Amino acid sequence: MDLSKFKLKSPFAKKKKAKNVAGLDIGSFEVKLTVLHSDEKGNVSLVKAGKRPLPHGTIVDKDVRDREGLIFALQSLVDEVAPDITEVAFSLSGHKVLVDRVEIRTPTGKGKPEEQIRESIMVEAEQRIPTGIDSVQLDYFELGQGKDEKHIQAMLVAARNELVEDYVGIIMDSGVVPILIDLDSIALYNLFEFNHDIPQEGCIALVDIGHSLSNAAFILDGRLFSIRDISNAARGVWDRLQTELHLSSDDLAELMLGEVPMDESPTIRKAVNNASEDLGIGMSMAFSYLENMTGGTKVQKVFLSGGALGITFLVDALSNRLGIPCELIDSLGRIRFDQAVFGEMPIDFAKAVYAISIGLALRAREIV
Repeated sequence: MDLSKFKLKSPFAKKKKAKNVAGLDIGSFEVKLTVLHSDEKGNVSLVKAGKRPLPHGTIVDKDVRDREGLIFALQSLVDEVAPDITEVAFSLSGHKVLVDRVEIRTPTGKGKPEEQIRESIMVEAEQRIPTGIDSVQLDYFELGQGKDEKHIQAMLVAARNELVEDYVGIIMDSGVVPILIDLDSIALYNLFEFNHDIPQEGCIALVDIGHSLSNAAFILDGRLFSIRDISNAARGVWDRLQTELHLSSDDLAELMLGEVPMDESPTIRKAVNNASEDLGIGMSMAFSYLENMTGGTKVQKVFLSGGALGITFLVDALSNRLGIPCELIDSLGRIRFDQAVFGEMPIDFAKAVYAISIGLALRAREIV
């Protein structure tokens, strides 16, 4: 599926020739930056990557609580990783972003089909956005034919104006220009599409386990079908692990930052299995929602990303709980890279941590 035309409005977007593109993933726990290079033959290489933790409380439920602290973190990250970049793609998610699947009539008669579709989408948006369409940045993309040839299905995306303006202003004040605003789940889908062969039959789920929020994208019969937020995330797993393993706050922080590796003992396996309970429940609820929407379609495989995958045995624990095969998304399957870019970070952990930022950089390639 080509989602290249989908992006929320950014007044700074422009077309130009460039070889390097950057993706900026602003999470609640840390910020990540990756830079991709495209050569004249279309080969893509990851040339720079880095991350920086955020002080506790900087971002809460995707709302920025410490603006200056976030700006400082972004400036420091850019200066350390790629001081020469001037433009980035970034993404949004959370309760101030509305994502809804809509079905409209196929355009007929006079007029441009694109304009007729957009007018129909605006009518649907007015019915779904209580505060009105003037209060949001709105976009959509077509998903394909609806229940018959007379209908088209589309994904409607709307982000509150204050959320967009807040993040754009912070990124600008940190010294770089946002040229594309995406969604976490769409960036994840594009990452998967670039690096994997999408199965043309059945249903798979792509799930990024963030610190305070997880995002899921469902692919049905080769097409993006739906996306969902999952309120259960890494923070809950870590908190439960702290209780299960009797860890101090300092010990927990070292594990979360990857400064100390986790043991692969039976005790750790049992603790991780117990700690994954709420996350597994949240994912199961999202999968049940999909099943209800489709009249019985079940997820057959789950591809995971996110910093939480640094938790030993978590992938296995989720697979056992869900009763569905789970594996790590290969964020670099078709991207060249030198492992030295990640320093001492294990490559599988790097693939999980930088998944969204790599997906964003891949999207940025489409508009520069």
